[in-house]
Amino acid sequence: MRSKGRIVGGLIGVWLVLGLAVGGEAFFVDTAKTFEISGKASTRATLRLQDAEGYTYPDTEVGDLIQHRNLGLIEIDHDLKNLREDLDLLYPFRALDIGVTYHILGRFLYEGIYDYGPEIFQDVRENDKENFDQFKQSYDLWEAYADFTKGPLFVRVGRQILAWGEADVFRLLDGINPLDSTFGGFFEDLDDRRIPLWMLRSSWNFGDWGPMHTLTLEGFFVPGKMDAHVSPWTPYGSPYAAPLPAFIAPSIRIKTPNREWSESRWGVRMQGLFGSNLNWSIAHYQTFLDMASLRSVIIGSPPVLVDLNSLQMWAEYPEVRITGGSFNYWESMTDFVFRGEVAWFWGHPVFIPEYNNAPFFGPQLELPGFVLDGLEGLLGLDIRDLGLNGLPLNPQSGTIPRKDQLKYMFGFDKSIWIRPLNKKSTFFVSGQYFGRYVPKFDSEMRQGALIYPSLKDYPHEDKFEHTFTLLVSSTYVKGNLLPQVSAAYDLQGAIMVQPQVQYIWEPFRFTVQYTNIMGSWNSLAFFRDRDQIAFVFAYMLN
Repeated sequence: MRSKGRIVGGLIGVWLVLGLAVGGEAFFVDTAKTFEISGKASTRATLRLQDAEGYTYPDTEVGDLIQHRNLGLIEIDHDLKNLREDLDLLYPFRALDIGVTYHILGRFLYEGIYDYGPEIFQDVRENDKENFDQFKQSYDLWEAYADFTKGPLFVRVGRQILAWGEADVFRLLDGINPLDSTFGGFFEDLDDRRIPLWMLRSSWNFGDWGPMHTLTLEGFFVPGKMDAHVSPWTPYGSPYAAPLPAFIAPSIRIKTPNREWSESRWGVRMQGLFGSNLNWSIAHYQTFLDMASLRSVIIGSPPVLVDLNSLQMWAEYPEVRITGGSFNYWESMTDFVFRGEVAWFWGHPVFIPEYNNAPFFGPQLELPGFVLDGLEGLLGLDIRDLGLNGLPLNPQSGTIPRKDQLKYMFGFDKSIWIRPLNKKSTFFVSGQYFGRYVPKFDSEMRQGALIYPSLKDYPHEDKFEHTFTLLVSSTYVKGNLLPQVSAAYDLQGAIMVQPQVQYIWEPFRFTVQYTNIMGSWNSLAFFRDRDQIAFVFAYMLN
């Protein structure tokens, strides 16, 4: 067992939560309140509540501080309608009666565990200093865009976020912007993980057509020549990195999309309000999925795979096109809000070991047991665990198979009274069912990123998959105390439960969040050994 000093260090990290946040302030520069500057700062400390197991690296234990992330935001919003009439730069917009506003958001992030956290994470940094020094901190122009409005026409140009659809937690139509899961994965809110893209977005409001109201056509374009960012790969050794064996992780090569026009993101959506309580939309777009697709690649043409330096694992991001629709319906008699979403993924990448890891499924040079024993000792890995009884002959690079998939969601939102628990405020209850169907299902499909507990026995995929989510929240103490419980259950046998409580004392927010993951090593249980408790302190303007 590690010494108690490590656990004490983790508790010191919790204390730092209450001491390292800096203040923020919002104010208007002009009396007309067209130029606003605001700020926000937060710090988040997280302790692990379960010993690491399997391929999780580094080997953390209960009480270890695994996160101390400090985040600062500076935001500017400016409506140019009241600028002086003699400002020549804006004369064309003024003459054409075009409204102009702009928005700028600067983001400053610093993760402290690699400098003053547990020794194991300081060692991780020392072993890969250049990479982690770049990873642990960033200073970004996070968002920067201008809005132009003229009657029914709206145009937004710049670095921005665009979210479509009605689903929470998991993404169907909301797959335009990549996600940053490097600092917490699905332990954090979806809204906090979206990465802005340089984008042209426009919409035209056609108004009312019979029973159809505010019929709007919207489109976006992210030029691949300018911005081909995808969801970043979490560095090996980060608390939220994929659990990979030590001999595989260094061989992974991240292959991001090329800066080509063909790699552009684009899409169109039509939406409107039918009657007075049914919102609907249909959409089609091209994007890149959050999870990279893995395949083995042979460097050169070795007749026998003896030198493991000839074997690499590539993580690639093939583009995918998605067609679907969503609806949001308020049922007035029961006061329920029903939500739904359906999406057809054209050529969704899948993992079939025989194709993705082709070198291990071709002809082999059979070796006697004692030779295998000696070779395993020399290489420092269990060749048999890879599914081999010898060495691959004439090994070939793997491919990424694709299969169309149908994904769908149905959910509801409802405010209800539970008087014995809260006499002054209602409870908000939100539930969702997510399903997936693969028409041309292959029984050899596997969850490729989940390789524990065995490198050859990947968790299975099913032709139909089902996941349920539930969120229940309420307010106490005049709306200043906000308890919440959220949960997710995958029928494959994985459960996540996440209770939290937040206290608001303007302009401060104090949050405690506990996350517990149970079940087999698949789907939601990807981080089954990462149970944690997080303490968040924020200073912000409402």
